Amino acid sequence: MAPNEQQKQRTVFSTLRDDLRNTETFTTLRKESKAITNFYLTTEQREELKRMKNIRRSFFISGWVLKAMFFKLTPLRRLLFVVGMLMIVTVRASGDNLTFDGNALVGGALLVLVIVLELKDKLLAHDELEEGRHIQVLLMPERTPTMDGWSAWLYTRSANEVCGDLIDFLRMENGRIGIAIADVAGKGLHAALLTTKLQSTIRALAFDEVSVSSLVKKINSIFHRDSPSHLFASLFYIEITERAPLLRYVNAGHLPAVIMRTNGIQETGKGDAALGLMRTVDFSEQAIDLAGGEYFVLYSDGLTEAKNERGEFFGKERLLRLLQNTSNTPEQIGHSILREIDRFTGSTTPSDDLSLVILQKK
Repeated sequence: MAPNEQQKQRTVFSTLRDDLRNTETFTTLRKESKAITNFYLTTEQREELKRMKNIRRSFFISGWVLKAMFFKLTPLRRLLFVVGMLMIVTVRASGDNLTFDGNALVGGALLVLVIVLELKDKLLAHDELEEGRHIQVLLMPERTPTMDGWSAWLYTRSANEVCGDLIDFLRMENGRIGIAIADVAGKGLHAALLTTKLQSTIRALAFDEVSVSSLVKKINSIFHRDSPSHLFASLFYIEITERAPLLRYVNAGHLPAVIMRTNGIQETGKGDAALGLMRTVDFSEQAIDLAGGEYFVLYSDGLTEAKNERGEFFGKERLLRLLQNTSNTPEQIGHSILREIDRFTGSTTPSDDLSLVILQKK
């Protein structure tokens, strides 16, 4: 072997050895293993594993994952997989030794072919989702929009390639400003498509509708008409006027807002029905005045339901403690919340989209 080739091999093996010694590698492997069991195993199977000892659990995980993976393949790929496995395990006796039959090479090639086909499908889907994510980013409002008499910070972070949460900012005539936060049930592509549909509906109606309650009623009617019967969405829609202290809003099934006043923190009341549950719903419009320096905070359940490695929720109490006695800008408050959430969750993979809106009256 040429010296250069030997050097290349030594470099490859050294890199592999260093990777195996790196603690982050094992952390990543644990995350990937957990992701595999969460994806392939049912809730009942995961509960059953908790009652098993380690060795028995390992066998059951391998068997259940292999079975679930097998039935997720297309019929042709299942056939290739079975033939490949049979050809690999075929052995023949040769004296006192057991040697692999030449079919093992063909069997291995068939398994590689199945992997290549699955990887091709995954990469195509990933590329399409990336394009969808790019469109969603283009439709997002500016994170810190400029308003006369108000300041704001708008943020959303998806758990997957595409997002089922919606944040929007509408600048209308006569100083009217519309802000929406919504959360479509579920996550992934179907939620992202409905989110885009909901955003277009809001933008089409908000400019001509003065009444916030009438606006949300029309949005609900269209969402109910155009969405599958089992899907719904929460929506918290706000309208303010630049320089004015009045904030009008409708809560359609969303989490209550947090109001940070100079004399303490309070929450808005429980909202009306979520969008899409019924075709005709009357939504109640609420109004509050904010004094200078007071805040109005909206968030999605991806914030309070963020989990750490022990399965604990971040929770509303932690959020309220973070919001107490603050006088920072909305952006500074938002970043401090995100830092605390990231510290709490650690290396845990996010399970839901996260959105946050912080308004401050100047």
